[in-house]
Amino acid sequence: MPMRRLLHLLNLGLVLLLIGGSLRAFPHLPARIPRHFGLGGTADAYWDGTLVHWLLIPGIALIIVGLVYGVVCLIGSAATSFTVSSPEQYNALAPSQQRAVARSIQSFLYGTATAMLILFSAAQWGTYRVATSATTTLPGSVRVLTVGIPVVLVVAMGVLAWWLPRRVRRLVNNS
Repeated sequence: MPMRRLLHLLNLGLVLLLIGGSLRAFPHLPARIPRHFGLGGTADAYWDGTLVHWLLIPGIALIIVGLVYGVVCLIGSAATSFTVSSPEQYNALAPSQQRAVARSIQSFLYGTATAMLILFSAAQWGTYRVATSATTTLPGSVRVLTVGIPVVLVVAMGVLAWWLPRRVRRLVNNS
């Protein structure tokens, strides 16, 4: 199975898990649920445990993932009309090579969508745990994910920014 298809299936599964799990958990929520956590992971603000409030995190996740997939579609339909590094080098590539570069960016973005879905799922699960238990602090695993995933994404973007110009140069030199 191609990696892209696997990422699509994984992302679909994560969306279904986030929404389905949230809907399943909703009847078990108390009247007040956390809406904000401080830097230490301790709940410092609460609001009514309404369905709208509870589905805010999954809603934001869907909007972000929808935007990421929208950008992927734009990149796929306009692979020859954008540049990733040196315009001269990129424009010197054949359209098939430009599409190959665009596919690399698309794959990165699909992986970003996966990471974001994991992040939002962890945040929702952590919120549920705090709302339904005596603790006011997020579980350690949730704190690690909510800090670690953004750090990993920033590092990955740096690697992509370093790697793409080299990929374009290699393609130009091999033409």
